[in-house]
Amino acid sequence: MIPSSQTTRNDAPDVLIVGAGPIGIETAIELGRRDLRALVLDAGAIGQQILEFPPATRWFSSPERLSIGGIPFTTPSAEKGTREEYLAYLRQVVDACKVEVRTFQRVETIVPLADQSGHRVTSTSLSGLQHVIDVPTVVIATGGTARPRQLGIPGEDSPHVHRSIGEPHRFHGRRVLIIGGKNSACDAAVLAYRCGARVTLCHRGQAIHDRVKYWIKPELEAMLRSGQIEGCFGMVPLRIEPDGVVLRSLENDATRTVEVDDVLIAIGYESDQTLLQKTGVQLLGSEEAVEHNPLTMETNVPGMYVAGTVVAGTQAKFRVYIENSHVHARRIAAALSNSEAPPEPVYNDLPES
Repeated sequence: MIPSSQTTRNDAPDVLIVGAGPIGIETAIELGRRDLRALVLDAGAIGQQILEFPPATRWFSSPERLSIGGIPFTTPSAEKGTREEYLAYLRQVVDACKVEVRTFQRVETIVPLADQSGHRVTSTSLSGLQHVIDVPTVVIATGGTARPRQLGIPGEDSPHVHRSIGEPHRFHGRRVLIIGGKNSACDAAVLAYRCGARVTLCHRGQAIHDRVKYWIKPELEAMLRSGQIEGCFGMVPLRIEPDGVVLRSLENDATRTVEVDDVLIAIGYESDQTLLQKTGVQLLGSEEAVEHNPLTMETNVPGMYVAGTVVAGTQAKFRVYIENSHVHARRIAAALSNSEAPPEPVYNDLPES
């Protein structure tokens, strides 16, 4: 028998938010400012998807674009923040704004109540304790990078295949093939080389992506020109073997084998829309973007809202980021307090755009 606890309607929050990332936290703050009590649940830690970044990862966005709830995110260097700095910022915001967060409590099901007054949310804590809460309104803010994208080739699940560079020190003296041509792959290639790895970069394009950030692209291009990093462009992996990766040319189907000790697949992430699917929320197309009212963020399921990058599902080309999702929190808070929807924000172009 699974131990359980039940929250009565008298004790229940006005809104339950699934996801303790930046936008989930910001939504709770905006609701609190309108005297609506919000409870935030997350299957992991606060900012779990950010916690999974490699150590010392620097954000591509400027601090002002990552600030939530009107609380400035400042960095000691006045430069773009690191993973560690932003996690510390999120903890401080949660404490300062008294956001009620329960971490490591995975939401399993969300079902409508028989009297149509809200939803019954069942969650399970890390210890196995089951919790049941009846709540009028639910906001899904689970983000868009829940799991790595798959190549769908043999050997992809081998123990020497990685999805994140993690601590690059571990690659010293090793032959590393990095698959991908955008920011994460390019940044990883430079880091691994600096830590003493013999790096080969494989990308299906004829060059690294045009929109690789300006502080990464020139250095990597110089390393490729000098031969410090080998480039296998216009090629895709066919299979991963214990001591090598077989690549195929997109131009003439010729193959070559690159000898490796490690493989890093850095081709992006997917959103996990399973919870939305189970609750009957309408998803659109192969990206599984969420059908919703853009003025209120409410889905086709009454009392069910979405916020943040989960709105766009698995994005082939990124359109929704943290920095343009802040308005989602204000729209939801306005809708639930019967206030006028906030105007569409104007986003200034910045060099990193």
